[in-house]
Amino acid sequence: MLRVIAVFLPVLFFLSLSGAVSAQTAFPPTASPKPTPSPTPAEIRQPCPNINVQPMAQTVRDGQPAAFSVNMENRNAGNQPTITWNVSVGTIIKGQYTPRIEVDTTGAGTLPEREIKAEVFITGFAPECALQASGVIKIIPAAVKFGEFGEVPAVVVTKNLKTMADVLNQSPDNLSLVIYAGRNSERNYSSMWFKRIKDELVANGIPIRKISAIDGGFREQPIFEFWLVPTGAEQPRPAPTIKREEIVYPKTVPKKP
Repeated sequence: MLRVIAVFLPVLFFLSLSGAVSAQTAFPPTASPKPTPSPTPAEIRQPCPNINVQPMAQTVRDGQPAAFSVNMENRNAGNQPTITWNVSVGTIIKGQYTPRIEVDTTGAGTLPEREIKAEVFITGFAPECALQASGVIKIIPAAVKFGEFGEVPAVVVTKNLKTMADVLNQSPDNLSLVIYAGRNSERNYSSMWFKRIKDELVANGIPIRKISAIDGGFREQPIFEFWLVPTGAEQPRPAPTIKREEIVYPKTVPKKP
């Protein structure tokens, strides 16, 4: 019996030792995690803001101030952007380097484009942020006198109206006819001449909706002024030289039946 116990003792010692080694291999000691370093300011990238230019009106008349503003969305409050404006025509009279500008539009309506384009350039963000935007305001030109004539032979009237019709057929503008009766003109002089001129222009292909008349009052001699008036522009203002109360129409004696 003692011999059997002696034989198994080495075996038990070997099994105990191998079990300890296996336990160490299966469950190694846990290492403490290293702290993650905080990003430096240079590594922090803010998204590029979205910008757009907002015209304060769709149209303005030539000579009236036009205004534009820039909106910046998703902008980091810590950024100090630099804003620079540029306009295609006109002059910036207020607000350069700020989010809102006012522009003097004098003369912009005389150009073929009849508009002002404002561009804004913004810096002060990440180098990859190329910030540029633009907006447009249409300019309504002032009415312009194309020509005038007085009482002339019928052939000259027809020739002048043909020239006027050729211009109107190529222009988006309308026609305002200012008619001045003379001191000695007959009653209803302006309305009779407007009908004649309108009929000839329509016969030359001008839509009747593009033609309007203004009774200009009285001058010493009759005269007809032709004005090109863009849509939205002010109508020309008559400039009579004789007051209406000074005009005396001849009395008409009814004919006996």
